[in-house]
Amino acid sequence: MSDVLEQLRELMKSLGETDYSLQNKAHISQSTIYRIVEGKTSDPGIFKVDNLARAMGHCLSLVPMSEFSQKLQDIDNVQALSKTITLIESLAEARGYDLSPLEKAELIIANYKNSAESKPQQENLLNVVNLKR
Repeated sequence: MSDVLEQLRELMKSLGETDYSLQNKAHISQSTIYRIVEGKTSDPGIFKVDNLARAMGHCLSLVPMSEFSQKLQDIDNVQALSKTITLIESLAEARGYDLSPLEKAELIIANYKNSAESKPQQENLLNVVNLKR
């Protein structure tokens, strides 16, 4: 059950959910959700755990951990890419620079690759900050 609870915690984290935000969606009290997620109950009950998963758009199933981890990584990648796109577009707009689709794609890819390699934020945005007319 600890693997399931770990997956539940990771899912909550990746979706930005908390025990407070899930209480109405799952129809489970915040304190019960907290005890389940933190492993502070010896038997959380399969139905409560399934309700929590369903409240986040998922259900319990037997899936190898490697597949689950890949799905979480995909969610993280989409979120990081979305932030990069938004940042590049807003900086270009603020500077009054009209990027061609090619220029935009090059900046997005370069900055996304930098963020995936965990380079410091200052390096990630070097090309974007230096946009010139």
